[in-house]
Amino acid sequence: MIRRRVGQTTRLRPADAIGEAFTAIAARPARAFLTSLGTLLGVAWFVTALGLVSTASGQVAATFADRLATQVTVRPASSGPAPAAYPYPGDVSRRLEALNGVVAAGVYWQVKLAGPVVVPAASRTSGQPGASQPNASQPGASQPGAGQGTAGQVVIAASRGFLAAAGVQVSQGRTVSAWAQARAAQVCLAGSAAARALGVTDVQDQPVVLINNEPCVVIGIVSRAVRRPGLLRSVLLPASTAVALWGAPDQRAGATPTVLIQTRPGAAAMVGRQAPYAISPARPDQFAVIVPMRPQRLRDQVTGTLTSLFFALGWVSLAIGTLSIASVTWLSVRERSAEYGLRRAVGARRRHILAHVIAESSILGLIGGLAGASLGVAAVILLARSRQWVPVIAPLTVLPAPLAGAAAGMLAGLIPGIRAARAQPAMALGGAPAS
Repeated sequence: MIRRRVGQTTRLRPADAIGEAFTAIAARPARAFLTSLGTLLGVAWFVTALGLVSTASGQVAATFADRLATQVTVRPASSGPAPAAYPYPGDVSRRLEALNGVVAAGVYWQVKLAGPVVVPAASRTSGQPGASQPNASQPGASQPGAGQGTAGQVVIAASRGFLAAAGVQVSQGRTVSAWAQARAAQVCLAGSAAARALGVTDVQDQPVVLINNEPCVVIGIVSRAVRRPGLLRSVLLPASTAVALWGAPDQRAGATPTVLIQTRPGAAAMVGRQAPYAISPARPDQFAVIVPMRPQRLRDQVTGTLTSLFFALGWVSLAIGTLSIASVTWLSVRERSAEYGLRRAVGARRRHILAHVIAESSILGLIGGLAGASLGVAAVILLARSRQWVPVIAPLTVLPAPLAGAAAGMLAGLIPGIRAARAQPAMALGGAPAS
């Protein structure tokens, strides 16, 4: 038996499918809004998540840039016998500061103490308003070492370059001047913790402390040392003064002179390689250089964790939006079974019904993607501004978002479209739902 097709084969052009999809969307605006709402929220969160990844990564990079190694320490090499001579040239600070990337550099060492740092009784009493001066009949008043003080204080001989490299800031008085360094003036700075332990609260009356029975006038109180917080528990005096009073530091006696170099962010590694040659071009191997490790690996790990987390959240939200479109489209197909049955009765083929459902869900996904991308960009900007961050949004994050919404709509309409395409005209027109 030969079967012949009766009538002309029906065809569905892409323009007709798109036009019918727009007509169906305009006929049911409330359902269309609910259908696209899932994609809108999914794409909005997807764009927001990726935008927050870029913004947070930029903030993490900026934070780590502020924490990059900005200091280099140079000291005599520990291998072999320690030389007794002072290992640095007199212009070591000038040589190092001439290097590209160096902000400040200077020498320091710990002074060997024969006894505790003390404040003479006369100086302590004169610094208190309304206190009476001790007279000669009082025991110990005229003795140079008499008075109250504390043991365990650390005395640091420091050049002006070291004070600048350590980020020393004074809350009272003044710092050591170039004049004091040049003339080996017997002045000193007291860290805030050391000043409290010594009972020095005001430097206007020029209190005096005794270091190895040598008087030094306290001209300032150190309130902060950015790169050497331990200096707050120390007494600082000019390096030239320490040399004039007790001679050059003897490494064999345990006084190791060390160079501290402050660098610009990111220049520490390069300065660490060049510093020994700048100090002694003939014997750079006699110096050991210590450069703090760069937190590059930690920064990459933090950024990678943030990226993977937000990417996972973004894809989950997009999947939820796809399921939302699929569920609403599924209900719409069930309600429009009679319409699809009528289309089949007048000659529409199954692929035409499938194309109509997919075109409608894709258009709704595209609309939701456009709206969601705009909402996501606005959310990233508002959240970044609220945290005083710089919003960073990659174009490749925003531009494909509408296409991602359309793809989600297409996938969401695939199964409902297959179900609608299987609708039998007689059953659909009779009111029975499509199988």
